[in-house]
Amino acid sequence: MIKKSLVLLLIVVVFFSIFKFGIFSYAPVLYVSNMIKTSFIGAKDGILGVIYLHFDQADSIEKLKAENEELKKKAVLLNGFANEVIELGNLIKYKEEYEPFLRPVRAVSYAKLPYFQKVWLDFDDYNSSKIYGLLYNNVTAGIVAGNEGGGILGILNGDPKCSYAVYVGEKKAPGVAMGKNDKEMVVKYIPSWMSVEIGDEVTTSGLDEIFFAGIKVGVVTEVKVVHAYKEATVEPYYNSLNPRYFYVIEKTK
Repeated sequence: MIKKSLVLLLIVVVFFSIFKFGIFSYAPVLYVSNMIKTSFIGAKDGILGVIYLHFDQADSIEKLKAENEELKKKAVLLNGFANEVIELGNLIKYKEEYEPFLRPVRAVSYAKLPYFQKVWLDFDDYNSSKIYGLLYNNVTAGIVAGNEGGGILGILNGDPKCSYAVYVGEKKAPGVAMGKNDKEMVVKYIPSWMSVEIGDEVTTSGLDEIFFAGIKVGVVTEVKVVHAYKEATVEPYYNSLNPRYFYVIEKTK
């Protein structure tokens, strides 16, 4: 009985101590509370970090977009300048080979849009009594054969008014190349007994004194008989829709 009383008294003392003095009472609560506070603060800092990072990235993206647009403009200008240099380089190289027969001329604009087969040329000392051949990157591009409205007109390969003497194939079948459209020419008046085949190369004959002999024109894509002659459809080598410079052949001999 005495033992039971002592045990009961001890239990009462322990509980009294817990609630009176806080022994063991606050430690678990504080531990849990601190864990919650720490987790909350960490989550808050993480969220704020993401928010700040988002706005920093958005600001950086806008800056990069602006810089990218500026670089695009500079790239366009540099590309245009590079093309000018390349074309001038090609002209200089070609002129060295055929000096003094060639004169460099610049295309000012198309004569009438959206037609791309006639251009105004910056051509000093133009002689209206003769027809000039036009070269572009070492191939035939057309002729200079008119002074309309005070300007010098370049008539390119695709125009029906453009024509000059040519040879077709290795056997040099003679004919006259004429413009058909912006992608094709046609060589007319080829003697019917001469062999002309698809894939034959067309070159200038020089017999009309518009071009030198041997300048490349294009490749035959179709052959047919028309009356007493053959006609060959030709895909010309010249196909630029944005010409800047040409060479004019001032004389061939």
